[in-house]
Amino acid sequence: MKLQTLYNDYIRFQFNLPMQPAHSDLMAYGRYEDGSADLFFTAHPEETFSGLMAELRPKDPYYGSKPDWKPILAETYKQLDVYDEMILYYLLFTLNSTLSINTYNTYSDMNDLMKKYSFLQLSHLHDISRLNDDQKQQLRDFFFFFYLYAHPVNEETLYACSFHQQRLIHTQTGISLEDYFAAYYDHYTTHRDNYTEQIVISAEEIQACKKLTLSLLHVIEGRSSKLIMPSAKGLEPAIQLINDVDGMLKMYADTPATFFQIIRDLLGDTTRDVTIEAMAGTSTIADGDPSANADQLRVAAGDTSEESRSYRDHCFTVLLQNYASYILFFDFNEIRVLLDAFQDTPEKCSLIISKMFTDTIFLQKMMRQQQIDLAQYPEVTRFFNEKAMQWYL
Repeated sequence: MKLQTLYNDYIRFQFNLPMQPAHSDLMAYGRYEDGSADLFFTAHPEETFSGLMAELRPKDPYYGSKPDWKPILAETYKQLDVYDEMILYYLLFTLNSTLSINTYNTYSDMNDLMKKYSFLQLSHLHDISRLNDDQKQQLRDFFFFFYLYAHPVNEETLYACSFHQQRLIHTQTGISLEDYFAAYYDHYTTHRDNYTEQIVISAEEIQACKKLTLSLLHVIEGRSSKLIMPSAKGLEPAIQLINDVDGMLKMYADTPATFFQIIRDLLGDTTRDVTIEAMAGTSTIADGDPSANADQLRVAAGDTSEESRSYRDHCFTVLLQNYASYILFFDFNEIRVLLDAFQDTPEKCSLIISKMFTDTIFLQKMMRQQQIDLAQYPEVTRFFNEKAMQWYL
């Protein structure tokens, strides 16, 4: 299965979109009772792509007495010790859980958003022509940090790798992640009969896992075709900009009013949803159930598609984060252009600013890195909602 096809399924399951699911002889998405989803092996419905890694977790060298064993691939990589092996395992587990869908609370929702956003942007960076090499490298390091941070991983794993051109290297040993992961899967394919208690899938399925893992790695390294967000009716202008960062940057440079109009068009429905939720708390349509009130008020407003709202809101979020990542990242003063565009609609301006600052912690880290003092931007903080004020002021 091509990664883009799999990515379409990932988005479809994430937002319950009415898309035709892809078909694969070996793996397909399935949903758990709690609403989360994962890639299951069709011949082994009890096993998942990401769950396989849990069965192959090496012994923890930090637990108990001094380790007296060698890494699984010690013969192939003489410089590898059991501590390095543990980090490489965490990296592989992180990579293989990229397209899993697990959200349980506000904290995990934010991590999931930052993970999938960073993964998508890492696939786009190499093809962006309106940024120079230094700018793309800055953003690559930024997105890769958050891709790992949001899974989350421990601090040692977070800083374990470095880019050598378009290859990720385990810095301590100099081992290429691509080479290590390929050798890892080949080892378990060759010696599968020695791991019958841990591995239920076939050798062919292990090799399919290898292919998918390396495809995910190539996205992060910028060595694959960029991933495309699936289009949806009524969202075409926004999704086109999300899928074409060069086009977004050109539009913003040439006709910023056009760019802000696309945001305004998305915002119209979002603002209405905020109003509906507020009305639901006092409405008597469904006594004692504000969520039911909100649903019935949406129907009265002509909005009956939970799926379209969810994906629309995600596209709105991604477009705002693109503005932060590709424009404010290099010139924070550009935020005044946004304020000017929405100066006549303070409620909408507040929603945009607050959402951009609190949906992720990208701007928080960016301002810390660049030593930007928000006290110097009272025209921005005056639009913060309560959540943003708690975070920043």
